[in-house]
Order: sequence, then structure tokens, then C-alpha cells
Amino acid sequence: MKYFSCPIVLFLLCASVSAGSMIVNVPLDPSELSVIDRGVCTSVTYPQAYTTYTPGAPGLPILPVQIALPTGCRATGFNIIDEHYQTIDGPHYVTPSSGCYPLSRPELAQPAEPDIHIYGRNEFYPSASVELNSSSVLWGIPVAYVTVYPAHWNPVTEQLEILSNLVIEVEYETDPSVSLVSRRTETSELRAQEIVRRMVINPMDVSSSGATLVDAKDLLYGQYVIITHPDYETIMEDLAAWKTAKGIPTNIYTTTWIQSQYNCWDLQQEMRAFLTDCRDEGTDYVLIVGDDDRIACRDVYMSASGSTVNAPSDLYFSDINDTAPGADLWDTNYNHIWGEPADNIDYHPDLWVGRASVNSTGEAELFIDKVLFYEHMISWSGGDDYFDTAPVEMRIGHSTELLFSPPYYGSASAEMINAYVPGYWEIEKCYESTSSNSHAITHEMFNAGPHHVYVAAHGSETSFSVPGGSYSVSDVMSLTNISSENSVAIINAICCSTGHLDGAECFSDAWQASPNGGGFAAMNARYGWGHYGEPGMGPSERLCEKFYYKFFLEDIHELGMAHLTSMDYFTPPSAFEDSFDLGGSEVETLDWCLKTYNLFGDPELPMWTLEAIDMSVTHTSSIGSAGEIHVEVTSGGSPLEDARVCLQKGNWQTGEVYEVAYTNASGVADIFVNPATTGIIDIYVWARNHNTYDGTIDVTSVGISEPEGGTTCANSLSPVSPSPAACNTVITFSLAQAGPAFVDVFDITGRIVTTLNRDELTSGSHSLLWNLEDSSGRIVPSGLYYVRVSSGSFTASTSVIVIK
Repeated sequence: MKYFSCPIVLFLLCASVSAGSMIVNVPLDPSELSVIDRGVCTSVTYPQAYTTYTPGAPGLPILPVQIALPTGCRATGFNIIDEHYQTIDGPHYVTPSSGCYPLSRPELAQPAEPDIHIYGRNEFYPSASVELNSSSVLWGIPVAYVTVYPAHWNPVTEQLEILSNLVIEVEYETDPSVSLVSRRTETSELRAQEIVRRMVINPMDVSSSGATLVDAKDLLYGQYVIITHPDYETIMEDLAAWKTAKGIPTNIYTTTWIQSQYNCWDLQQEMRAFLTDCRDEGTDYVLIVGDDDRIACRDVYMSASGSTVNAPSDLYFSDINDTAPGADLWDTNYNHIWGEPADNIDYHPDLWVGRASVNSTGEAELFIDKVLFYEHMISWSGGDDYFDTAPVEMRIGHSTELLFSPPYYGSASAEMINAYVPGYWEIEKCYESTSSNSHAITHEMFNAGPHHVYVAAHGSETSFSVPGGSYSVSDVMSLTNISSENSVAIINAICCSTGHLDGAECFSDAWQASPNGGGFAAMNARYGWGHYGEPGMGPSERLCEKFYYKFFLEDIHELGMAHLTSMDYFTPPSAFEDSFDLGGSEVETLDWCLKTYNLFGDPELPMWTLEAIDMSVTHTSSIGSAGEIHVEVTSGGSPLEDARVCLQKGNWQTGEVYEVAYTNASGVADIFVNPATTGIIDIYVWARNHNTYDGTIDVTSVGISEPEGGTTCANSLSPVSPSPAACNTVITFSLAQAGPAFVDVFDITGRIVTTLNRDELTSGSHSLLWNLEDSSGRIVPSGLYYVRVSSGSFTASTSVIVIK
């Protein structure tokens, strides 16, 4: 029987907000704007801004800005409250943009003539200081996407002004279509809010997704979903077991199962329908296992600069903004041509998606080995033990060459990336611009064991260029960076077609399939694009550069998150359209770059920024009945906060025990368990940049004894409900013994907001209502709060999200 489902939108607000507005101060620093006179021309740049891509338009900076919105709301418009410009002493002549060109077609690149529609007008370009481009959700959190123009210029008077102050009023209204997640774990909710806080200009206004928070074991499909060709189902069990053991509950679903449950146009659309249900039920990560000949990508429409193609795009499986399974917004006109301009592509990630492009059981096993080795859970076959021979340096390497005519070298974007790299990392610069690159130099750099690699060169399906030749698939298959240097390399590349996974064995396939080297990759299925005349400013270059910005500066360390949030910065493509509506090709070019850039790797992979650190873990060694497991985690002699502790006995959904918790500021987690049988509870403790701890806890007997005179109760604290809360919420707990009990609410700074109880309580179960007021009777602001219950030797805490 086919299974169809409709997403359920849960509203936890006492009264839904129909419309409203918020005042937002856009942070601008005029001192950071660079104005450089080069002869008779002026170059204008601004940190993290892109340049105008419209050929013939003045080359001025474009700054994408994200603004957090209230739960369940979509931005509808804005008003400028205040704006102020400063005049730069001039006159200045801003050079026209030369436009974007495929890197593999350097013969097309040429300087553009000034567009008379702009250069002949006695008015400032751009005409507006800010534009609202779209409103959507990022991983369930509502966000508005705005374009700010930090400078404008009058071509007739040659007057240049920079924007020094901008305050806007953002208008919004309730829209059920942005409430895409019905249920998720508290961990996912908090991580989503944390990611969005790092991206928006108003982090204090980040709201919840509106989802109901559930325990990990109550997820319907899993936090991590593996979609695989049936040939690899059994092999993928090892990867699923590892992710589950470290606290990311994982399930495997075959394409055969998906086809039996959903009835759509083709397998790809049935996968999307399934992933719509997964998104609604709290799935975060998706790994597609199979090369294009095993699980085909969605081929999508792309057209730019006279070239129209269909190309594989796994963004189709990440941008899941459908309101119900099967309501495919990438084909809104139902003509089975996906990704056309008339379709309702959102571009923003709802799931973190990666692909293992394997086409044999051996390659599937190798992919898992590389994940486990990268996470320090196995030694490499035929190599030394990782913990005895781990690479000393954290290292990034670059291989770059001339892309267009001088001075357009790939090293320009590599140097932009180097500005983000921590000082304790080693940087290997294989640059043609400094006569320090060749086939031998690049091969040596790869084999030296870099953690990350950036390639800015021309490319084909099976190779990329190096000075004097090319670096090919056969070279990749001979790499030994893993077996010799114990380093799995993550490569980002702007090259054309090296990610051509719908053809023969392409370069990115080989990077995963190399038996003793390579690793994981993000590469283009078709053309990569540069911006002629502005080295380092091409869209493909900026996509890669933004990956390292997200990783190093915003500390987005999960591979799939860094990949897709770097792409999200570039969305929607319409944000970069010229304000005079001259019909430039920049929208099509950016659309192309976003669709064609795919991740070949594990989306949950936690990327290292430090050499691996050992942690010390002590925990309850055995239990004889239902009760608490006490876990203490330290690193370097100090408590380790936010270490993830996972206890498991049996299958995570149907077994006796599956609990996931995080250590507090004291490095402590107390986890209540109630196993049904004797045996072993597995314990794993994972923390960022640390080697994972694994151990066991003996279950010597089961049940709670009932001595004469009544039943003995256990100490426990249940999750606060509801959370998120808008009116009030209930704290439920039980005490093993009667005595004084304190129930306190803290804010994220550790300050006590209010005390709900300080009296003596009987043993047994208790429930307390918190009306979301502080000790002075004022309603607390939206945000994350902690509830702590303490009585005698028992102390436990949980969290609650408050929304307005």
C-alpha cells in the first residue's frame, strides 16, 4: 500500500501573530570600505560583499544580509527609517564590470564597455540602498534575505558616496508555509538557532522553528537518514551504527522501499516526497549512497551566457520547501523539466545532504572506512595506528593556475581564504603566479597529508590543470595521503566538470574511491565561473571562499552545513540582479553555480580545527535497577561542557535504552535509564575536536524494589512541556526522598531568573507551572532558559525555549 502524509503545522502561540514589524539596525563600518584609485579608475570593495556581475554596470559592492524573523512569519516588505551617506573626495570613475565567464572558455572573457543606460544618467547607481529579495527558512528558522549596497556612484558628476548608517523597519505576516518542521530534537532546534544567530545581523531576534521537541528515540525516521541502492544496504549498517552510537540516531532506507511507499513521476521525485516527510519529522542529515548510475541525481535546467544544459543537482534534495509530499516546487508547472525560471526554487537548505558516489560494494566499504578513520574510530588497513602517527600539523594546501589573462590567477581567491585560516595551521601555496606549482608539486602537496585542499584551475571530467600539464584520475588513485600521513583530505574546487558524476568515473568519484588517499569533495558538475577583471571575485571562487569563512570564522564545523550555508549566502540569485533591470546574465550565472556544486561526502562529518584532544571520562560502572547514570567529562584537567553522551542498549527505536544528553558547565550529565533486562549498556562520549570515548555499563538486575510500606521512587526530571512556550510551561519531576527542594530558572548567562519552589516536598512525582515571569513579575524575553531541580544529593537540569 502506498503511504501518503500531509505535514502538520503545530502552533504553540497563545494567539497567532497575523502581521507586525521590527526595527533592524544594519551594521555598517565605512572605514572597512576600500576605495583604491588605479590610474583614472577607482576600485570599490567591502568585506564579505560581492561585486556587481552585470556586464557594463559600475563595479560596486553588493552585500547580502540575513535578518531573523518571528516564528512562523514571512517578510512582506520594509521601510527605510534612517539612512546616511558620506561623500568620498573625488572625482572618481568606477570601472564597469566585465561580467562572468566559464573558466573553461577563457577566450570568451573580455572587458565590457560602459552601459550607456547607467553611465549616461545623472543619478546614483544603484538607486536604492537596500532591497528585500526573499523570505524563507533556514533549517526551519525563519529568515529574510536582503541586499545592501554599501556604496553608490553618479557617473555624470563622478561623485562616490558610501553608506554609513542604515535603519530599516521589516514588515512581516504569519505564513503557515514557512513552518516546515513539526517535530525535532531539542539538540537540533538549539543547533539550528545557533547557526542562524551566526548568520543574521539581529541574533537576539532569532526565534524558534515552532516544532514540538521530542527525545531522539521518538524520531520517526531518524536524525540522520541514509538513502541507498539496495546493493549497499547491509554495508551501510556500520555507518548507521556509528552515527547512532555517538548520539545521531540513524536509519537506512533503500530506493526500493521508497518506491513502495510513494507514487510520483520518478524515483527522484519519490525520494523528494520521502524527504519532505523526513524534514517534517525532524531529520537533519541525508546521505545518498550510489553514483548516478545507481541512484540518479535530479537533472535540472541551467542556462547562462548562451549555454543551456541539464545537470545533476543534489540541491534538489536539500531545498525541501514543499508543503506536502509530492508537491514538487522545483516543477510547479508539471512539465517534468526541473529547475526552470518559472518554477518555485527556494535554494535555501532544509536538510544537510551529501552523496557517496559509489558504484560497487568495495567503494561503499571504502567510503565508510574514510568516515570512521576521519573520526578516529578505526586504523587504516595496512597503515600504522592513527593515535601513534597522527599528523602533527593542521594543514591546508592550494593548487592554483592562471584562469584568464594576467593578472587573473587562482591564487587571488586562495589568498582570500588564507585570511581566515588560523595562525597555527600550515599553508601550502602551490601557485603558478609565484612559479611554485607543477604536477609534481601538487602531487607532493596532496600526499603530505593536508586536512583541506583548495583548487582554482581549469578542469575537465577527469582532471584539472596544473602548469605544464594536468592532474588526473589516475594520479588520484595513486595517492597515499591516508595510508602514509593519516590524513583524509577535504577538497573544494572551482574547476569545470570535475564533479561530473552523471558521466564516467569523474575526478570527484576518484577522490572518494582512491584506495589509500583522497577523501571527500565539493565540485562542479558543469562549468565553474569566474569574473573577468576581478581576480578572486567570480561566483565559483566566492562559493569556495565562503565555505572556509563559515568553517573557520563562524565555526560551522559539520561538512554538509558548511557546504550548504556557504551556498545560502549567495541566495537567492535575484539578489544580485542589477537595479536598472537591464537584463544581465548574473541571475542565470548564479543559479547555475548553486545548482551544479555538489557535496561528495558525509554531511554530518565533524571537521577538525585542532589536533585531536583526549578526554577523560568517568561514569557509573553498573546499575542494579532503574536509576541515573552519572557521567563526568574533563579535558586537560578541566570540566568539558557540551560533550554529547549517548547510552544505548538495543536498537535506538525499539530497544531498552537510547538516551542522548550533554554535559553541563561542570562537565556532568546525569541520565535516567530503566533497562528491562540485564546485560550491557554502551556509552559513547563525543566532543568537538576530541577523540571519542567508548565504554560499557553493566546492568546487574532490573526493576525497582518495593520494600514494605510502599514503592521507592527514583529521582528524575522530565523535559519541560511545552517547549517552545509562549504562555506558560510545566516542569515535571520526581524525588526519591522527601526533603527541601529547589526549582530555579536560569537565563543563558547563568543568572537566576526566578525560583519556583524552595519548600519541602514529599517523595514522588511533582509538577510546577511556570508562567514565564521573572521574580519581579515581568514576562521574560524570548530565548533559551534552564530549569534546575535540586534536592539533597540529586541535581538535574533541562532547558526550555520561550517565544513571544
